[in-house]
Amino acid sequence: RSLMAFSAETAGEEAEEEALPGAAGAGGGGEVSSEEWQRWGTSSPLPTVVVSVVRQLLEMESVAGEKMRFGGVGSKLKGDFKDVEDKKHRAVYETLADSDQKLQYYSARQIGCRLLGSRGYLCQKCWLPMEDCMCSKLAPCNLWRGIRFWLYMHPKDFLRQNNTGKLLWQVFGIQAASLCLFGIQEHEDIMWDAFQRSGKEKVSFLYPNKSATPKSVNDLKFDDFTMNAGLQEGVCISCL
Repeated sequence: RSLMAFSAETAGEEAEEEALPGAAGAGGGGEVSSEEWQRWGTSSPLPTVVVSVVRQLLEMESVAGEKMRFGGVGSKLKGDFKDVEDKKHRAVYETLADSDQKLQYYSARQIGCRLLGSRGYLCQKCWLPMEDCMCSKLAPCNLWRGIRFWLYMHPKDFLRQNNTGKLLWQVFGIQAASLCLFGIQEHEDIMWDAFQRSGKEKVSFLYPNKSATPKSVNDLKFDDFTMNAGLQEGVCISCL
């Protein structure tokens, strides 16, 4: 079977999030490469929309002649550059008529800022400050044959220090636990295609939301998405 985990760790409770140093910078390094993306612990592809947002931020930084600074909860932009970028991203957001496009842009901006703001500060495996790295304390473990996790994560949980979902691939390996970021269409397409191939009789969901705990995948609504139950592989989904 293939097992998928859905992470939605109360992203709205930002008061409990980590606080990055106020002077944390973009860390140089330019655009985000596929190699850098995967060093953060995921085998999922680098989203093209995130690449685009990061490129826009770096171009704005070059024009402004001022280095980006990040700090506070969620790697938020700080200083005068924040005001310039805020006006820019609001203008772009207003040009997007489609709600799905707005969601993708919102998600990509969250992810892009977190990637740039965490460079040189967070460990790329455990997502903790480098001086608090816990990687050496974790013991790898083999996952039961045929099981696979999918971690469906809100952008505000990405690179969040108290996110526990990342333990899945730290313990079981990145091939056993794939990351899917909410609002990133190419990630969601890959995830749902995996479910389609598996067939819903072999898909399990864990904690998809706070108010409902379905007993099986048959209890879930897929917004007109239908999975073929006659295929051989399986997937399981969870909300952490």
